[in-house]
Order: sequence, then structure tokens, then C-alpha cells
Amino acid sequence: MNPAEETIDIQIQYQPLFQRIEDEFDVEIEGQPTQSYSHTLQDLDRAGEGDRVFADTSPIAVPTLGPDEIDVVGMREQHGAEQYFGTLVTTADSGITEISDLEGEAVATADAGSVSGGVAPLWLLQENGLDIGNAADGGSAEDFEWRSGVAHDLAVEELINDDTIMAAGAGGFASLPHVPAEQIEENFPEVAEISAEMPNAGSREPELRLLDASPPIPRAPIVVNTAWDEDLRYDIEEFMRDLETEELDHDAFDLADQLNLDLPDGLLEDYNDPDVSADPDEYDLDEDQQDDWSDFDDHTLWFTDIVEADHDDYQPINDFAEGLDIELDRLG
Repeated sequence: MNPAEETIDIQIQYQPLFQRIEDEFDVEIEGQPTQSYSHTLQDLDRAGEGDRVFADTSPIAVPTLGPDEIDVVGMREQHGAEQYFGTLVTTADSGITEISDLEGEAVATADAGSVSGGVAPLWLLQENGLDIGNAADGGSAEDFEWRSGVAHDLAVEELINDDTIMAAGAGGFASLPHVPAEQIEENFPEVAEISAEMPNAGSREPELRLLDASPPIPRAPIVVNTAWDEDLRYDIEEFMRDLETEELDHDAFDLADQLNLDLPDGLLEDYNDPDVSADPDEYDLDEDQQDDWSDFDDHTLWFTDIVEADHDDYQPINDFAEGLDIELDRLG
């Protein structure tokens, strides 16, 4: 499991999926968070005969490892969205108005093994005339100071908390909640039309400004090691693709207990009711409870469906690599 956001306990987040599989097939899933996107690639590459590995990976894993090493179980969708965006953002008062202004400045990004948080921001920087040097190979950039290797949310936090950093590269799920919706709609209509993050745009402080967004990226897959060739594997794959959206929801009371949150029973009951939209504004939440609700919301499973996909669906990742003039296996 990829650590896309440092503040998330990914094993708690994935419990609905794990529980459904365990109950259906009388198996036990051993969740294994990895240290980085690159470590996930390495673990998959090492998986051989006798290993039973499903993996939550970056889209980059599909073309990097290829059909000899992994099969694509399916692509995750978020409320019908099969694509998302890599972004570069800056603070509202930074004085940075375009990417070329970042020459000589420090830029924080997610792990280079992430398409949206590492590869796409480097591509955007290069497309706007900055020399990225050998940063895509894990080295350094020529025209700016590149600070990478953290989760998406930490790259954004570094931008917010460190005055020496002028921009952050991250997947839109980490950055767009800080960007006002009207700014996205006016300047980046494709993002506004496609991104599943739009309902939360501008919901988090402080306000950030979107400098640029990548072309649409196919959403992250679930993959499996090809050396695992049992009927059980294929049965679980089909089961995951057939899951309904509501089956990927947490029980609100269980999730609140696991995270030790103080939230009104009525709000949790609303969340569990498929015919009701849980609205915290209907409850008189104090400041601590508002933080607890944010923590609750962050730990709900980010994808709402797993749809059929194959290696061909991830061809756009090769396009990024060609644009950066690098071999994909060097990104791992």
C-alpha cells in the first residue's frame, strides 16, 4: 500500500475492502504499508512464485514493471472520475505568478515514484522552460532546488510552513482542497470538469494558488503479481471489480472508534444512512470536533469503484516519461 498521505493510517482506511474480501473468501489479508512509491515497486518486483500480492500502486507501476511482472486488477474510480491531475501550487502571497518565476527557488514535491506528485510536476517545470537536470533520475535540477521524497500532503505542508519553499508538487487530492473553486473554474476548466476533488476545492486553509496542472492522468490501479496463478486470485479480482460503492464505505461508528474521535452519534448515523448526506454543519461541532470530522473524512476510502482496466489504459504514463527523456525503470 502506497503512503500517498502521511497523515493517513492507510490500514484503517482500507478496512472496508479488506473486510469484504476476508468475509467472502475466508482468508486473512496482511496489510503492508511501504516506505515510498519506489519501495512498492521494489516489493512487487521481488514477488515470485508462492507470493500472493495485491498492491495499491502509483499508475507508474504498470508500464514500469510491465505485463511479465504484474497484471492490472482494475483502475480505481472516485465518484465516476477515472482521471486526476498532478499540480504545482504556491501560497497566495508568494509573488510567484507563473512557473518560470520558480527559477532559483526551492520546490517541494512528492516521491519521484509518484506520477501526480513527482513525475508530473517535473514535467510541468520542464514544459515551462526550467532545466530539471537529472532530477527525474533521482539527482538534482539545474534551475531550481528540488526537494522530493515525501508524501503528497507533506509536500503541501512544507510549502505552507517553510518560507524558503516557493511551490509544491502534489496530486490534486492533496493540493486542490486549498485552491478556491472559482480560481480553478476560471483558469483550469479541464480540471474543474474532470477532477473529483472539485466539491472540496477551497475547503482547507490556508488558501493556495494553482500555478499549473498536468494533462489528465489515469487513476491508480490495483495490481497483482503474475507469478500468483491460483483460482483464488482470479476470484478475488472479479469480486473487487463487482463491489458496489456502498460496500466500500466504513461503518461510521467503527471508524470513529478506531481513530478515537469525538463526534455526535447523529452525524455518524447520518453517514451510515445511504439516503442521507452527512452534513457536519447541521451539528454544533466545537473546534476539536471539527478537527475530528476532518480526520474521519480523510480516513474514508478514497475510491468509490474498481473498474476493469489493462496495461493499455496506462499509456499516458509513457508519454510523461518520453517528455522527460527518461527510462521508466529509472524512476523506481
